[in-house]
Amino acid sequence: MNRSEVSKLVKYGWFFLIAGLVINYIYRMVFHTTPIEKIIVGSDMEGYFQYLVHFFTRDWSTFDKMRWTIGYGEGKALSVFTCGVAILWSPFFLMAHLISIFFGLDTGGYANMYYGFMLVAGIVYTYIGLVFMYKILREFFDHKVSLITTALFFLATNVFFYSVLLGAGMAHVYSFSMIVIYIYFTHQFFKENTKKRLILLGVPFALAVLIRPTNIISGLYFFLYGVSSIDTFKERMVFWIKNYWAIVGLFIIGVIVFIPQMAYWHFVTGKFLVYSYQEYGFPNWNSPKFGIVLFGKYNGWLTYTPIVVFGLVGLFILLWKKQMNSLAISLVLLIGIYVNASWWVPTFSAAVGQRAMIDFLPVLAVPLGFVINQINGMSRQMKFAMGFVILIFIFYNIQFGFRYDSWMWWGSPMSWTKFWTTLKF
Repeated sequence: MNRSEVSKLVKYGWFFLIAGLVINYIYRMVFHTTPIEKIIVGSDMEGYFQYLVHFFTRDWSTFDKMRWTIGYGEGKALSVFTCGVAILWSPFFLMAHLISIFFGLDTGGYANMYYGFMLVAGIVYTYIGLVFMYKILREFFDHKVSLITTALFFLATNVFFYSVLLGAGMAHVYSFSMIVIYIYFTHQFFKENTKKRLILLGVPFALAVLIRPTNIISGLYFFLYGVSSIDTFKERMVFWIKNYWAIVGLFIIGVIVFIPQMAYWHFVTGKFLVYSYQEYGFPNWNSPKFGIVLFGKYNGWLTYTPIVVFGLVGLFILLWKKQMNSLAISLVLLIGIYVNASWWVPTFSAAVGQRAMIDFLPVLAVPLGFVINQINGMSRQMKFAMGFVILIFIFYNIQFGFRYDSWMWWGSPMSWTKFWTTLKF
């Protein structure tokens, strides 16, 4: 990119950040009267955040006594959460820390200055992910289609809630951003197989896996890139045999990125590799809850993110045509859905939609772009009709995000009355 393009991206980035902060303020203070600490304190969010508090503000000897943990052995506590989000948060935490020191504010970590910067981090990483998604789409479609498709991933999916509303402290938009960057540089790697491009795709992929280990499923996109038949599969395997250095290099990158996590595990348990969830896991391997994940009344993926239907239609067409890496995309999605449906709580608890599928949304960028491109070529009447449906999906997503209240949603039995209250003005 030239200097003019970078300047334009920075300008749009500031606008995106300011708009995100305003939207978050309206959500918290107008719709819910929620303090900003709720973005971080409690649940998974604090599980990521406490790594930074203990690393930057406390004695390292207390790492085995972090508060948002579960017991491990005698007198020790182990975090079930990996530190990928904490690594991405660290520059923002340090900025908050330095500002707090300069102005004589609370420097213990658990203060509004830190929470505010974590919100900023969520918005910034989401913007970066959307920029790279647009760049991916521009390889296949024109500016208009690419921009509309990118906007839909923000406005018509739960990326919106988990980036600018109360979910900004959760892991999903960070996975989303890292996987989008990884996919972009995967495309670049297969144009020119260089070590630089391997590093540029390997680091975000390794971070995505460190954020949520199930993101390793997205690695199939890299290893099966361009495979559309038995013959192309054989060609890809020959390619990997000849370019084994790339597999070795990717493994080394992964080990390096995982060093902080392995150091923490070893400090607490004496082992470099640990299944930190302990008794929690995947008890539904033999009876996966596909209905709950896809159509569940609480967090069903298609129930609460209907724009995905357009992406899946595009994927089916591309699969039939054997185009645009559709086989790898299909496998990533199918395995991702199966793994989520096998988790011990397939609704993923108090979530806004099927939050675990945000991590796999990036592979649907091109299939959704394909459908938007087809709509763009339709008659004026059809474009109006399809545009109206898409606007309903956007309204549905944003309105549900603003109206969602975890206590109301989970504290009493589901009913259509409760469902419709989230969509009224």
